[in-house]
Amino acid sequence: MIMGMVLGYKMNDADNPPLIQGIDMDESSARYGSGRVEEIIRFVDTRYVDEVDDSDLVESAITAVLDQLDPHSVYIAPEYMKSINANMEGQFKGVGIESYYLDDTVNIISVLKDSPADKAGLERFDQIIAINDIVVAGKGLPFSDISDMLSSEEEDKEVQIHKYRSKTEERVQLSITEIPLRSVEIFYMLTDKVGLIKIDRFSSKTYKEFMEALEDLVENQNLSHLVIDLRNNPGGYLPETTNILSQLMKEKDRLLVYTEGKANDRIDYTTTGKSFFNVERIAVLIDENSASGSEILAGALQDWDRGLVVGRRTFGKGLVQEQYPLSNGGAIRLTVARYYTPTGRSIQQSYDNLNDYHDVSKRYSSDTIQIVDSLKYYTKILGREVYGSGGIYPDVYVPISAADEDPGLISILSQIPEWTYMQLRDDKLNFEGTIEQIAAWELPTEVLQSFNEYVSGQKNQFASGYLNNYVSVIRKEIKAQMARILFGEIAENKVQIIGDKALDEALNYVQSDNSLEEYLESYN
Repeated sequence: MIMGMVLGYKMNDADNPPLIQGIDMDESSARYGSGRVEEIIRFVDTRYVDEVDDSDLVESAITAVLDQLDPHSVYIAPEYMKSINANMEGQFKGVGIESYYLDDTVNIISVLKDSPADKAGLERFDQIIAINDIVVAGKGLPFSDISDMLSSEEEDKEVQIHKYRSKTEERVQLSITEIPLRSVEIFYMLTDKVGLIKIDRFSSKTYKEFMEALEDLVENQNLSHLVIDLRNNPGGYLPETTNILSQLMKEKDRLLVYTEGKANDRIDYTTTGKSFFNVERIAVLIDENSASGSEILAGALQDWDRGLVVGRRTFGKGLVQEQYPLSNGGAIRLTVARYYTPTGRSIQQSYDNLNDYHDVSKRYSSDTIQIVDSLKYYTKILGREVYGSGGIYPDVYVPISAADEDPGLISILSQIPEWTYMQLRDDKLNFEGTIEQIAAWELPTEVLQSFNEYVSGQKNQFASGYLNNYVSVIRKEIKAQMARILFGEIAENKVQIIGDKALDEALNYVQSDNSLEEYLESYN
């Protein structure tokens, strides 16, 4: 069996038969087999007074069965498989553009270097008018339909794009091919000795991307200490997580995580003892959206006292799923085991109350986890108290800011990316500096006034008062979006980390002269 986790899920070997036999939804009523559920559907199909969609009945039956289990045993409809697989495999078929769908028109935000779009001359701020002589602008088409025209399962399929920019139209020919979907896009030096690597998810290519980033920072930029940002990382393939952990510990055969279930024997994942780069101090950033693979990485480093864990309590997903394909193109994910950190902790959050389980705000506060002696464990080196159940609890807690949980401000901030893009596209907003200068650049007051007018014109119910109360937050987000559009994601991150208290705590530790034990004693 191939071990891996998709958003925290273990993938089934394609050569093994599926646990639930697939149902062909396009055959005659005999396709339903002889089970009780199949009998009911067959009676409905042949005797019910009205016409019904058999495939909808089957999907509802599958969902109803899985709903009786845990929150992570789920049915995945065929239409979602493509995007899920692309995210987890780290690639998709496309032309290499990122875009907004504004005013019923596809607007290009960025073009991936060396992609078919780049080679064909597509650029930021181009608008797509037609694809293969089919007009797609101003036709009210769903964006998903347009996206499908620019992707294909066929390798090197040709597509013609009719683009518009600055009152000039042009037709270009390009090929649809495999486009990388990186999970490690952001990495750079925070100081002359401290580097940052942000992992968005653990795809099948994350270990390779992580090592490429680490090699660049160590070999070319003299990294000594490392901050790993796992905030908003939902997890991914298990081997990618354990491979990265092996590079962060020099010792051989250290237990990193183990899985165990009713029908699955215990499987231990251990270090190889073959780390390629010398990383001294490590700090890990986590939050309430860090789940599964992120919790495995943070939990192993915490259990072995290898680094400082900073932020807020993680999501608390300690279950392992196997994914089985269905003949309709969908799949089911079935929980088959639990995973445990090196100290034996299960970090699975209780899901007796599903509303609380899915409400990440329940993990914001430092007192949202109930500590009981039966959940107490001790780290492997220093013997520090750590706790099981309910996620990974940070060594240094950093509360969420009032701005980050204010629904009114969140509503206003959600309008900034597209507004900023339109301002730059239409030459109403300009920045003449470099990527190094944009973080310190002072956004002109008239830009804020223009955004105020835009939000007010959108009749946003939260506009009144918020623009004045959160000027610094709004100013920073506009700058961050400008940085992303003009220079890319690293530039955006450099603006966003200004005033990042969790990152500041991480930097305090990795730059200190104290050991982890001494640092935590002084902190507490």
